[in-house]
Amino acid sequence: MLKKFIRKITKQHSGQIIALGGGGFSDQPAGAYAQAGKPDNLLLDEYILLQTNKTKPKILFLPTAGGDHPDYIEKFYRAYKKLNCRPSHLELSNRNYSYKYLERLVLSHDAVFAGGGSPRFLMQVWRKNGMDKIIKKAWMAGVVLSGMSAGAICWYEDGYKNPASDIWRRISCLSFLEGSFCPHYDKRSELRKAYRKMISSGEIEAGYGVQDGVALHYIGTELKYVVSSVPGAKAFYIKKSGFRVTEKELKPAYIGMLEEFVDTHPGRIEIQSNSEEVVKEYINKINNHDINGIIDLMSDDHTFIDSMGINTRGKETMRAAWDTYLTFFPDYRINAKEIICKNGMVAIFGTAKGTLSTDGKILPENGFEIPASWTAVVKDNKIAKWRVYADNEPVRKLIAKYKNTNL
Repeated sequence: MLKKFIRKITKQHSGQIIALGGGGFSDQPAGAYAQAGKPDNLLLDEYILLQTNKTKPKILFLPTAGGDHPDYIEKFYRAYKKLNCRPSHLELSNRNYSYKYLERLVLSHDAVFAGGGSPRFLMQVWRKNGMDKIIKKAWMAGVVLSGMSAGAICWYEDGYKNPASDIWRRISCLSFLEGSFCPHYDKRSELRKAYRKMISSGEIEAGYGVQDGVALHYIGTELKYVVSSVPGAKAFYIKKSGFRVTEKELKPAYIGMLEEFVDTHPGRIEIQSNSEEVVKEYINKINNHDINGIIDLMSDDHTFIDSMGINTRGKETMRAAWDTYLTFFPDYRINAKEIICKNGMVAIFGTAKGTLSTDGKILPENGFEIPASWTAVVKDNKIAKWRVYADNEPVRKLIAKYKNTNL
């Protein structure tokens, strides 16, 4: 009852927690990004800083779970000094500070990043120093909480200690978030196996298995966004169903598309201060099915790239395309949950939904809602390029189902 009451209260506030399965500065994952000659994938670190809404945010690194190892601390500074922020760290393993000092220090920052290591050691040290209470106060005050591996497990109800043998045991964590969390879900098979076994036995609650390069972003206690810095990385919701443990795949929004565009585009795009407002107006025109308004917001050399990578150019060609699409899906809408601007590019993360019209009828069974993201280039207050990133398989199946009938 107490936990439910706490969640009811905390759900009402807008504090943020970003839990990384791995990746970021402390554990750069291999993949397309690294293969492209980029050894440092700091997209998730940038994403954390962006959530502070500060021009040059102050971020505090807590390397407690790793025993405040100096190499880990050096790695943090080496990465975050490349970013537009003011980094600092706090060592707690072998030092004692007054509660008031720690409270003043933590609350003076815009973001906190808890490092990886031992969840059990982290919780022991934080509780001894009163950091568990201070961190909660910071969360309620709007400080963005984040971390990877043990530094992500700690925000949930149930954690587990690294076993001396093959026996895994539950530990009590901060309980800011419901359930449990398993990092490195793609790399450590023994961890994945043990996590599923603990859920199956009821030792820990259902939770999330998160691969390296993926982060879960909470507003209050509600999971709002799943994002990734590596194409193809995934997260899963794992629970006990009867006598089985089931996994439900969560598809992240890939936040690397901005970086890739900026690096491959010939020359810099001139930054336009009102790009976000132009994009919001464009989405509004789409959601209102105002075709004339959509076309008016396009540049003369407008390019549209669909999720299959097919280019369509020109305003009049797009007029016909939008007219056809909105005839097929007369209730089509874009739900933009987050908009990020960088170097003249705009990225939109959210969902797309609609219902295929058949014989003039809009039936619920013909509806779809899919995770989607878009990028836009804005020039002279016009949309010069609009690209869609989504798995449109549900949409294609609907169209294929009725292709031989009168739509």
